[in-house]
Amino acid sequence: MNSATTVGWGVLIWAGVVAILSVLLLPRAVAAVRRRRFWCDRAQGEVEVEFEERGRFGFRRAVAVRSCTVFDPPTDVSCRRSCLAQAVRARLPMTLPRPWRFP
Repeated sequence: MNSATTVGWGVLIWAGVVAILSVLLLPRAVAAVRRRRFWCDRAQGEVEVEFEERGRFGFRRAVAVRSCTVFDPPTDVSCRRSCLAQAVRARLPMTLPRPWRFP
């Protein structure tokens, strides 16, 4: 065998391994669960919500509300779920960092 044939087989085997791994890991990259804390206008307070997100990594969007701290039990969500739209979720103001040295 010459070196060109060896390199060709190496590239082919490497591409096959990458293809198999990407097919096996694809479901892991599609679904995710994420917790968010924000101001809910409907509840008139700060809530913590667990969203189910779908999509590829970097392009995920919330598709379902799994739990919300407004309800008891938190998994019994019975609202319109308007928080699924990212534009509706109001960001909480960040607190200023505390100085580590006092004057």
